[in-house]
Formats: sequence, structure tokens, C-alpha cells
Amino acid sequence: MEKNINWELEITRYIQNLDRSAVTKDSYKRILMNFYKYLLGNNNLNPNKEDLIAYKDYLKKSVGSATVSKVIVVLRGFFIELASTDKYPNIMLGIRGEKISMNFKRSALTLEEVFKLLKKAKKLAVTLEGKRDYALVALIATCGLRTIEIERANKSDISTKGDVRILFIQGKGRTDKSDYVKLSNEVYSILEDYLLDRTDQNEALFVTHQRGKESKRLVTQDVRRIVKELLRRIDIDDSHYSAHSLRHAFATNLIKNGMSLEQAQVLLRHKDISTTMIYIHGIERDSNNGELIMSDLLFGGKNNARH
Repeated sequence: MEKNINWELEITRYIQNLDRSAVTKDSYKRILMNFYKYLLGNNNLNPNKEDLIAYKDYLKKSVGSATVSKVIVVLRGFFIELASTDKYPNIMLGIRGEKISMNFKRSALTLEEVFKLLKKAKKLAVTLEGKRDYALVALIATCGLRTIEIERANKSDISTKGDVRILFIQGKGRTDKSDYVKLSNEVYSILEDYLLDRTDQNEALFVTHQRGKESKRLVTQDVRRIVKELLRRIDIDDSHYSAHSLRHAFATNLIKNGMSLEQAQVLLRHKDISTTMIYIHGIERDSNNGELIMSDLLFGGKNNARH
């Protein structure tokens, strides 16, 4: 199958004609451009169905099932459009999405580990970059923000509601900033310490700080990298721990300390409470020591304190 096609041009045209929000269009474009870069890297600009399956397998090595499924959906729409204009065959026919796991692939940090992470970030907050990282971690730890919500946050989103300071956020799948999180006096003080030291004119709440280079908005990959590096500094270097582990810890520790599932759903901004229930499953799994009890029964050990 030989079809001469300008992939970059067709991707641009497809995105321009999509009836989606600007945020969604940006997300789709990143997905399609990553696919194009994969084709370039493999010196293959005439992919077939087998190549698509290979790309799917390639993605599964580094991202979760939900991300793979989203990529499949975007590629499917793109190739349907190409086929409808007879520019390229629909090689997505028969390519299935991934079954999305209802268990978290990221582990929650314990309260003690969050304390340790914040302590380390505070110790490193002697430079502008260090102050930024401390503010970023404090915000996620106390408000349970997603990395995309950190990316989209602007300085002007900080406001007040009554006598409480708040941060308006644009959540997952949202096109506006109607949701907000409350900022404690301590977290606001950490944020203020960072913002007062900045001299750039960027509207973003968190930006890059590289000598001799213009400050740019932090994107999700930057946020993940910053948190991952701080985790390594407290000797947590495990693929199961990431920036999402802080959001997971936020939810898990609140539920353990008596917050209802419905209250947690509101704070986490979950559309479906079944998503919030996954945290309950994690808590129940952590406290279920059935394997240890059985081992004690069989071997007479003392693995479980209740036995």
C-alpha cells in the first residue's frame, strides 16, 4: 500500500475542522503528532494495520490502558476522515481499544511519606525553582489537583470566597474554570513566597526557570518530572509512585480520617462516584491481611498482629 500523504498537513487540517473545544483539539493534536513522530522514527510513512497494532503494543509499554484507549479513539477518527476523502485507507478497522482497569496502577503515599516529601521540598526551597517545586507539591498534597489542573492554572485564578482564599481550576474534560479548591493560610503563604520572587510576565501559576531562556508554562510532563525527582530524593524510586500518588494520598487519607465517599467525590471532582469507590477498594485491600493470617495458621508465625 503506497499512498503519498503529507501527515503534518493532514493532521493540521483535521484538527482545524474538528468541532471540539480548544483544549480537546490541543490534546488530539499532541496524540496525532506523537503517532507521526513514531512513523518517522521507524522510517515508515505508509503504515498498515499491522503497524497500528505494533504502535498500540509500543504504547502499552509506557502508558496505562486508559491512555492507550484514548489514542485509539483519536486515531480512529483521524483515519475515518482520511478514508472519507480518499486520502488514505482506514487502517483502524478492527483495531480495538484496551480494557480499562478499575484498579489504580499508582500507589498512594502514606501520610508520613507526604510529610517527608514536603519537608524535603521545603529544604530545597532556597532558589526560585525550589520555591516553585515546594509550592507545587504543597498544592497537590492539600488540594488533590491533577497534573493537567496544575498546567492550566494561572496566577489570576487565585481569588477569595468569603474569608477563604481559593484557586479556580479547569478540571479534566472541562472548558471553563467553575470549580475551585480552597487554599489554607499555609499553602497560600508558600505560593505567595514563590510568586513574589518571580519577575517574568507569564500568566501561568507555575513556569520554567532556566537562565537565559524565556519562562514557559509548566506542562503535565514537567509536573510529573518535578514530583518524581523529589520522590527519588526521599528514596522512593518506584514506578508505582508518581505525581498522581499525591492526589491518591489526598483522597485515601481523607477517607481514612472519616470523610464520606460523597464528600471525597466532590473534592476529587469525579463525575461518577464509582471512580471514587476505587479508593475505598485500595483502603480495604491495604487493611486485609488474609494472606498473613493464613501463613500464621500454617506456619505458626507472627505476621499479623490480630492473630
